[in-house]
Amino acid sequence: MNTSDTDLKQVRRTTADELFDQLRIDIEKLRLRPGTKLSEANVAQQYSVSRQPVREALIRLDNLELVQIRPQKATIVRRMSKSTIRQARFVRLSVELEVARRACARYDGALDEAFQENLDRQSACLDSGVFKDFNRLDREFHALLCEAADCMDAIEIIDQCKAKVDRLCMLSLTDPGSARSVLDDHHQILSNLLKRDTEQLCRQTEKHLQRLDATIDYVQQNHEDYFDA
Repeated sequence: MNTSDTDLKQVRRTTADELFDQLRIDIEKLRLRPGTKLSEANVAQQYSVSRQPVREALIRLDNLELVQIRPQKATIVRRMSKSTIRQARFVRLSVELEVARRACARYDGALDEAFQENLDRQSACLDSGVFKDFNRLDREFHALLCEAADCMDAIEIIDQCKAKVDRLCMLSLTDPGSARSVLDDHHQILSNLLKRDTEQLCRQTEKHLQRLDATIDYVQQNHEDYFDA
């Protein structure tokens, strides 16, 4: 009996993988707020695992700059860094603009149905007032753009950048107006892609990512303690 690639990936997932995913989600959704202390012993007890996978998961989160491991002290959930956010924003914009150019040149229409389904699900999230899945659907939309550009390696870079700003996005997406603007951007991005309008697609992509600037201002005003001094 043949085993699919997906099945193999699932088989190979470890306790550390599962714990890393859960802690990252908890950090991004601000269930673990900036400054929260995390001890290996407490996390291991909470999730009923040994301390080794906890240690591995925390190291990976440290590499993403989501936690700070302090020898002989408790690990803490990192506060957000304005300079790190600016750098991540610059890198992501550069990558997404190249993805947009390549997508206009290479897209063959094979993902039209997937794009539309994704946008419909985004709209359903907003109509129901349940925003918890919107960030995941946003990620899927940008992954589809990478697939349309035949540039799947870009997803990893985009994800690394998103990891540094997703907490900001979670705060802003609780505002229905901000979330609706993001969805409107996605519709415009897809429309420009389908028309193969490279100039307008790049312009809309830049406008879309620049929305983070207003989010940073909002979070600084309302959650100053989430940032490094």
